[in-house]
Amino acid sequence: MLKFTNIFFVLSVLFFAASVNASPITGTNSGQATRYDVTITKVELCQSATCTAPFVLGSSSKVFDIASASAGEEVGKFIDLQGIPLFQTWSHVRVTMSTSFVISGDDGTCKTNGGSGARGAFLAGAASGGAVLPATMQLPNQATVQGVLGAGFNYSTYGITQTDGASQFTMTIALASPYTCKGELPRIDVKFDTSQAFGHGGGACTVTFPQPPTVTITAQDP
Repeated sequence: MLKFTNIFFVLSVLFFAASVNASPITGTNSGQATRYDVTITKVELCQSATCTAPFVLGSSSKVFDIASASAGEEVGKFIDLQGIPLFQTWSHVRVTMSTSFVISGDDGTCKTNGGSGARGAFLAGAASGGAVLPATMQLPNQATVQGVLGAGFNYSTYGITQTDGASQFTMTIALASPYTCKGELPRIDVKFDTSQAFGHGGGACTVTFPQPPTVTITAQDP
């Protein structure tokens, strides 16, 4: 087995100013998520977007608040870079996670109010004003989303693959540039943007949901 040298792993979290308020989902509103808990069960390196022959970086169940400055250290403990196959080029990361999230957010019109939503459904929020309370929100079923936001919307636009009613889904994220391991473990830099990660469907606050966060992943030699 090859012995790797100069091992260097860095994972950092970056959130942008709340003044950036363009919705990532067309036709919906969005605002900053100051808490965004995700339950990750697997992280894989992939050689293409289809991820037919992945290399598993981590496989267990762990909750991360990706809107927290401490998330980088915690995710770093989840991922094991040892054993990455040499001279293979990796272009994507696939993450398997729960469809359930705990989110605190306010977009200036609606806010989380401490509620808990049913699997696959939207969650009713509250009009802005008063305390923002963390809410248990679900990734809406695709059929539910299209019924409210329009038939043209599909989560696959964001690299998301889901089955209606399932408890988990996958999100496939392209690396900033392809990476080939040549004998040293890579430096991994991950940036999460949750400035637009709380959403509602417009109008009354009866339709609130997790907006897909922006994730940027860079892998390079140390």
